[in-house]
Amino acid sequence: MSKRILACLAMATAMVASAAADDELAFGVEGVRVFSGFIPSGGDVSLTYTGFQLYEPGVTKLYLEAGGGYEDRSIVRDLMTGDPYVADASGYEYRSPNFQWELAFIQGLARRDDGKNLVEAFAYYRGRYDDYLTEADGLSDAVFADIGGLFGTSVMGGLSYDSVSTSGHKQKTGLYAEATAEWGPGFLNALTDFWRVSAQARYFVPLYDMESDGGNLLNLYAGFFAGVDYSDGESVPIYVNQSFGGRNLRGSVGDCVRGYGWNKFDSSLKAASSAELRLVGPAIVIADIVPVLFGFVDAGYYRGYSESTTRFDVNGLLASAGGGLAIDVFGFAQLSFIAGARLVDDELGYQYSGFLGAADAFYGIKFFLHF
Repeated sequence: MSKRILACLAMATAMVASAAADDELAFGVEGVRVFSGFIPSGGDVSLTYTGFQLYEPGVTKLYLEAGGGYEDRSIVRDLMTGDPYVADASGYEYRSPNFQWELAFIQGLARRDDGKNLVEAFAYYRGRYDDYLTEADGLSDAVFADIGGLFGTSVMGGLSYDSVSTSGHKQKTGLYAEATAEWGPGFLNALTDFWRVSAQARYFVPLYDMESDGGNLLNLYAGFFAGVDYSDGESVPIYVNQSFGGRNLRGSVGDCVRGYGWNKFDSSLKAASSAELRLVGPAIVIADIVPVLFGFVDAGYYRGYSESTTRFDVNGLLASAGGGLAIDVFGFAQLSFIAGARLVDDELGYQYSGFLGAADAFYGIKFFLHF
């Protein structure tokens, strides 16, 4: 099975690469992988081919993405019971050389004024290889079959709506929304068998824009995010528990609600929302490098640890607030420093390190804005 999958991937890559000299092929850098929270250790790239049209009201796309890196990960669970593991806040830590790929057929159903797709239907094939390097040998796979690593595949389909645009002053406006369903059946995967449904939306509202000699002096806009995810199955992979699904995976509730830990609250049902106020300042040296000052409020809900023996129905609410400063570099990355406070003590009683003597305070360094 794995040989056939790799052969199909190679054929698709060759077909797309054959059009490299045409304007119909676009190359993109989709993200950066990091180690220890801030050290670049990998990345993701994509190819999009638009050389044929099946439905004139929209753009037809063939999409290929591949990426990998060397990352540090952890799971805060008891590997024998599946219970949230609160005795040690860090849980089981391990390092992971990994590689992921995906092929997609995307069909536009309606266009925006700029010619891009406003509404899209899409179907994805996804694959991933994760090697988990643990310091302890013989970790139990009684609950998590993929505790030693994973070679897995899945298929996903869904719909999206995208009216988001960014002005020359780095001010965003519009709505992005999507709904997806993903299936990783046991007959395609030796260790796992899962399904999940996900939905998310991002909305941006311009509030103020001050120009100076044709360039940006100051502009202000608000951003809002909301997402929900539910997963289940005979053997749900660790990465599925620790993420929101969709076209681009997001971290667990503990990551979406800043300050609670990216690997915590890896429940079956997850919901999160955020509101931000972003103030974009004048360019630094060149027009595509600008500072962004922002304030935020996050909230989240988790329910159900299906693999747990005693906490399978535990649930709770999380909330935090804070602010930060980011440097937007060419619209690709936003190196940022954030600080804030946790507003709710979580039901599971995780331990956290404080900041400046305050137990509920937190800080961190990020490579990208939250949404």
